[in-house]
Amino acid sequence: MTKRKALGSGLDSLLSSTRKLQQKTYQTNDSPNHIPVHKIERNRHQPRKIFREDEIQQLADSINENGQIAPIVVREMGDKYELIVGERRWRATQLLKKETISAIIVQADDKTSAVLSIVENVQREDLNSMEEAESLQRLIAEFKMSHDDVAKYICKSRAHVSNLIRLNDLCTFVKDQLRLDKISMGHARAVLPLSADEQTRVIKSCISKRLSVRAVEKIISSDIRKPISPPKDQDTVILERQLTELLGAKITINHRRRGGVLNIKYSSTSELDGIIDKIKKIDKN
Repeated sequence: MTKRKALGSGLDSLLSSTRKLQQKTYQTNDSPNHIPVHKIERNRHQPRKIFREDEIQQLADSINENGQIAPIVVREMGDKYELIVGERRWRATQLLKKETISAIIVQADDKTSAVLSIVENVQREDLNSMEEAESLQRLIAEFKMSHDDVAKYICKSRAHVSNLIRLNDLCTFVKDQLRLDKISMGHARAVLPLSADEQTRVIKSCISKRLSVRAVEKIISSDIRKPISPPKDQDTVILERQLTELLGAKITINHRRRGGVLNIKYSSTSELDGIIDKIKKIDKN
């Protein structure tokens, strides 16, 4: 099947791992079906939030001129279908007011459907940095994957995955600007050490003055931020990294004269539940 080959070895690994973990078979009907467009629902785990109207229109014009070259991928959900791969093609087909669309129907459980949707977008580089960061965090939080697992599935380095996931620590304003491509990943990474208010102030200045990443870095180094705390010793840094990987959540350790504080950061109750489950498993072992 052409579509599946295009997804790369990472997706093949994902499907193989999913079969082993869940002991369920991912099956496809290799012959495309023509199914009603109105019976298709978008995947709630679709990581891409922004679809440019001009891009969808261009794709619609291409489909109208050349036909639908590649089918979308869906799974049956009662009398409807959940979209797994091909939302742009589906939107373009809706724009053309076509009644049916060519689709491969697969049998997949909830986890497989969600992970496939995320991985397919990441591998195709259809996402901006913030969308990708949120998607990778979702894989870790909801599906209990490690940084190494995610790196393998999307065929990128572990360092790339870790750097992206750190973007989830940005304040809401900076996340929105990155999601809208008003700033680059370099700008966002530069302000990560700052407080939320300082992040907002620097990025607003960056956008209004069209500053380069280097210019933003100079601003940050010119003492507009709060005093920097003494650097942590290497042992503490290593321990923080090990705990972060173990629990799949951002861990920080702050030593004091007597004892100290260990912080576990989570972004949702489901992520907290996952962290608690991992701690319980560690305790049992």
